[in-house]
Amino acid sequence: MFKLPTLTLITVASLLASNLEASHAAVVNGSFETGNFSDWNTSGQTSVETSSFQVTPVNGSYQAALQTCFFIGACDDNQPLTNASNLQSFLSLSGNQLSNLFVTEGSAIKQTITANAGDVFSFSWNFLTDEDAADVDYNDFAFFTLNNTLYSLADTQSSFPVNPSFSHLTKETGYQTYTITISVSGDYILGFGVVDVDKTGGGNATGNSALLVDNIKLNNIAKVPEPDTLFGLLLTLGLASKCKRQN
Repeated sequence: MFKLPTLTLITVASLLASNLEASHAAVVNGSFETGNFSDWNTSGQTSVETSSFQVTPVNGSYQAALQTCFFIGACDDNQPLTNASNLQSFLSLSGNQLSNLFVTEGSAIKQTITANAGDVFSFSWNFLTDEDAADVDYNDFAFFTLNNTLYSLADTQSSFPVNPSFSHLTKETGYQTYTITISVSGDYILGFGVVDVDKTGGGNATGNSALLVDNIKLNNIAKVPEPDTLFGLLLTLGLASKCKRQN
């Protein structure tokens, strides 16, 4: 039986280490199939819902619901909404990114993920609202965040191809897919949110809005080799070493 020389072992170890590094922390519980917010942090009116919400989840039996409810009984009355300032802190947004958009309060969830440059991040989302599109002063909106960057998904001025909604809200966009490629490797605070907007400053926003999220995932471009591949690599290096000694 042959023995691998030290240089060969170092080479193999380096290859294994680099591939193990590629197997990084992605999205955990991205389809909420635990039936709860395990591995997520929440703020405001959040819940994990089944199709009893009158919207069918995209993947599996569950979906995350973030809401801004004012009507008693529409949401969990024991979950108060989070004001704009605290929501910004919760999502680690700098400055007044929400306050500058006349946000008064809302709900959000977040999770820290690790991604490599080139990885593809995707999720399914559905924005629902009772707000009147003609009333631009109360333009509620839904969004997601990656670290300090806020990406808008939809607002009350958006097109609502699914109308009316069969949920407790009057209209919805229907589930859509969002995809973005990660440009820089590192850790990211991933957040989702829905907020009430009041441009009048009177604090009279009374319409309900919601964001449903499901099938959140990170597709890694670098994958750990299969066991057969690793064994083949070891065998090839070993045989090459043995042949070199015999020569």
